[in-house]
Amino acid sequence: MALSLWLTFFAACVVFSLAPGAGTVASISNSLNVGFKTAVKGILGLQLALISHLLIVSLGLGALLASSATAFTVIKYVGAAYLVYIGVTKILMAKKAPLNESIAVIQTKALIRQCYIVNMMNPKSIIFLAAFLPQFIDPQQAMVMQYLVLGVTVVFVDTCVMLGYAFMASVAKPYLTSPSTMKALNRIFGSLFVSMGVLLARAEQS
Repeated sequence: MALSLWLTFFAACVVFSLAPGAGTVASISNSLNVGFKTAVKGILGLQLALISHLLIVSLGLGALLASSATAFTVIKYVGAAYLVYIGVTKILMAKKAPLNESIAVIQTKALIRQCYIVNMMNPKSIIFLAAFLPQFIDPQQAMVMQYLVLGVTVVFVDTCVMLGYAFMASVAKPYLTSPSTMKALNRIFGSLFVSMGVLLARAEQS
């Protein structure tokens, strides 16, 4: 792959990752609630889901999902329901006193799984990658190596961006530690998750 083509792909990945989404909301929310180090576990879950998406696309199943209205609809509604569930949970959490971070860390064993599901149950991501990656693939060259290079680039960029969001949230956290502020933030992030669930449910296959 030519360096100029890879740099173009790299820049596109940065734009793709910077665009606010459920992963962004999860990374910031986790960092504020349970700290940066624990939020990294959630980012690992997000990246495992992204790797799963890349494998689906590289195996050609992304095109199948794009052409199957039934599969798209099922995954879309399951993902939307899960986002709404997380959002409602955070809103209800806001009615209680904020957890001490050391206690919250103990309760984050399922964080990787939760973030994996958040990212995994988004059919629009798979369809986007299925349409996006082939534009940078040269059919005259080894396909596996090209998909590997592109996949590693996507995951690397997205990891850096999510870590950046989580780090910025951790820097701001000392100024947001009052109980009333944390309750308000939980309501805000809960509402954002619910909103993203509604948007996902309304998404059309393209």
